[in-house]
Amino acid sequence: MALTVHFEEAATAKERSKIAKIGAFCCGLSLCNQHTIVLYVLCIIPWILFRLLKEKELSLGSLLKLSLYFCVGLLPYVYLPVSSYLNQARWTWGDQTTLLGFLTHFLREEYGTFSLAKSEIGSSMSKILLSQVTSMRTQLSFNIQALAIWANICLARKDRQTPSLVWLFTGMFCIYSLFFAWRANLDISKPLFMGVVERFWMQSNAVVAVLAGLGLAALVSESKRVLNTSGLQWLEWLSATLFIIYQIYSNFR
Repeated sequence: MALTVHFEEAATAKERSKIAKIGAFCCGLSLCNQHTIVLYVLCIIPWILFRLLKEKELSLGSLLKLSLYFCVGLLPYVYLPVSSYLNQARWTWGDQTTLLGFLTHFLREEYGTFSLAKSEIGSSMSKILLSQVTSMRTQLSFNIQALAIWANICLARKDRQTPSLVWLFTGMFCIYSLFFAWRANLDISKPLFMGVVERFWMQSNAVVAVLAGLGLAALVSESKRVLNTSGLQWLEWLSATLFIIYQIYSNFR
């Protein structure tokens, strides 16, 4: 998401090309760590390609280069069949000397692809979404949520500098939350399963935190405009610092 912001702020085609390549690599690499990140990747990649196309900077050659960087990010998966062939991790990750064995692990078929358990009956979608909002208030505090909402409210202003970013991140949050609530087939009334589900909410909380940052920047910008002063820059940094300190204090005390 940080790279997405840098891409939006890039002033030259060379900068955008460089950031897009780094982002393509990071997208591939992130898929090696967490499968649910694919929901974000499927939002960010079309947005980046559209922006490049809009700037007339997208060609077949550049598309192939971005695809190559994306594939390089997926290289950690090469370790699995190699280690399985050498009998170093066959009993940990399964026998992946065959394509079928590799796909079984890659798609998490033992658990159920995009599911948290193979045969569990989960809570209702509405209950999971409500619990997510409650958990978000505990993990991020009301201030962060309010700033994220403010970022969306500011979309109504015609002179907003980063409306596409706000739309992108808000869309990512909504798609992820709805999809996860649909596929999270665990009964969150049980503390153990609730803990499992809460771990996945951190991914959506990250988007809310970024939206809060955009909301804070918009709030300071609006304050400067209303008060007709440029001396509020320090207030933005102070607020961000206080929010971070509060998060550390409230979650790690």
